[in-house]
Amino acid sequence: MTSNLSKIHRLSFLFLIAAVHTVAGCSVAPSVDDRQAFVVEARSGLDYFEKNVAGLREQLNQSAGYAVFPGAGQWGIIFTGGSFGRGAVFTPDGTQIGWAAENQFNVGLQVGGQGKKILIVFANQPTLEKFKKGFLTGKVEGLAVAADKGSTGTASFQDGVAVYVGAQKGLMAGGMIGMENFQYRELGKEDDSKDSKDAK
Repeated sequence: MTSNLSKIHRLSFLFLIAAVHTVAGCSVAPSVDDRQAFVVEARSGLDYFEKNVAGLREQLNQSAGYAVFPGAGQWGIIFTGGSFGRGAVFTPDGTQIGWAAENQFNVGLQVGGQGKKILIVFANQPTLEKFKKGFLTGKVEGLAVAADKGSTGTASFQDGVAVYVGAQKGLMAGGMIGMENFQYRELGKEDDSKDSKDAK
């Protein structure tokens, strides 16, 4: 039994190291060949939230913009978990202005994996600018949105952001989202090597 646990811990550690290197090596924007298809996927992700959240369109229209992560993945291994994924950032009228990426690690007893959709709405321009520069901090409670549970109301703004989390088919949704775990790239500047947090 002890031997089996040791093997599991070693495999978990190796998996974590591989995951760290994989996520760290990924750019914020998709590859050039994949960008058009990704934006289509992001718009489809937004449709999912609009169909299942009453009043969301009005909230989006009154916001400074929003970011859609259409298929952020989440893994869980013993003692360590994390999530990763790319997103597209839009103005209220649906014009894309940039790309975003989530890279989050947390500690806990987790086994298995799941996928999720994330929508982040920015209440005002100063909050959006902080997001672009990587200056947002703290954790925000994501409102769970599930297609098979019926329509839900809009999420309240917390420190200038409202967060919605939708599970892919058959999986759990919701949870806390760490706002410091996002990076941003302006549209047309995808190859900028500097992290968004370096921007002043």
